Amino acid sequence: MPAHPLTEERRAAVTAALSRVAGGAVVVLREQHVGHDWAPVTRLRLDRDLPGVGASVIVKHLRVSGEGHGGPPYLRREAAGLRTAARSGVAPRLLHVDDGAGFLLQEDLGTWPTLQDHLLGDDPRAATAALVAMATAVGRLHATTVGSDAEHRDLLDAFSSDVTSGALYDLGADHWERVERQCADLRLPAGRPARAAVLRLLGRVAARGPHTALVHLDLNPTNVLITDDGARLIDFEGSRIGHTGIDACFLHYPFPHHSSPWGVLPPEAVESADTAYHAALTADGADLPAAGHGQALADGAVVALLGRLVRLPLIARPDQARADARRRRGQIVHQVGTCARLTERVEGLAAVTGWLQSLGAALTRRWPAAAASRAPVFPAFSR
Repeated sequence: MPAHPLTEERRAAVTAALSRVAGGAVVVLREQHVGHDWAPVTRLRLDRDLPGVGASVIVKHLRVSGEGHGGPPYLRREAAGLRTAARSGVAPRLLHVDDGAGFLLQEDLGTWPTLQDHLLGDDPRAATAALVAMATAVGRLHATTVGSDAEHRDLLDAFSSDVTSGALYDLGADHWERVERQCADLRLPAGRPARAAVLRLLGRVAARGPHTALVHLDLNPTNVLITDDGARLIDFEGSRIGHTGIDACFLHYPFPHHSSPWGVLPPEAVESADTAYHAALTADGADLPAAGHGQALADGAVVALLGRLVRLPLIARPDQARADARRRRGQIVHQVGTCARLTERVEGLAAVTGWLQSLGAALTRRWPAAAASRAPVFPAFSR
């Protein structure tokens, strides 16, 4: 039983919307919960085909009515993201959104294994192919949405309501200062020597430029379906027009928002995915300069890492379950080290690289168990 099932009132609103789309009365024959226990996502089997859609759709609705994760701003961002992503062909089509009733209807992509399923499997070639498919889909998303700023803004403005609460990756100076304070409180290497370079980087990422497109921002393995026609991306609640490097760095970490289970990827798989991402940009003619990819990747990696470093007080808590502490600490040590390797390839980020290297060494000394053994690879690559 899902934690947030469809209510009778919302079910009636969904049925009415489906009938309008179909041009006649529609009966829902069966409901199938397809999200996580906490994710209200339901497949509806219908008594008739909808034109160009078929006899099933996906309905996604609010988890909470007011402020909080899964509230109205999240669903609004998803609706705007799906509409903006429509030309990419890598996301489900948005069929209808009802902001008042708190739900949206989208195309049913069908039942497919996720990237997570492949990573937890036993076939490294299939897992690598799935990663490459994901990278290709992300490249297409970015390539086809360059220059979509005004369109996306109009879609969000149409709601005339909050669309920013809970947005991922704060790019303001206050965010960096919070990381600095937390490092001081935890007696970790001070970030002040890197401050000027980080603030320039945040300004660069926040500015509209050649690496600006629709970004997903939550590319964890359960949000990627691996179909016969390539990867399809779902769950656009965090999406926005932003810097493509934040998405592109997810494979290098990998997956900053994912921890169930946490694993890392072999370098050769990461390289294959990175190459596929570049190829997708080129194939779709995106105005994203290949020569700037290293800079964009490093900038995005720093932003994504700062989004995790604000959790240092939680990661350092002594009253965690042992398994949680080991995973969280191992993950942050790995991400700091990976980010340092990406920034050291780019001119102008030497101060950031130096701070990251000293921070990684300090975290390893503090939590030796987190770095005592090699980071766990996903099961598909462990044989």
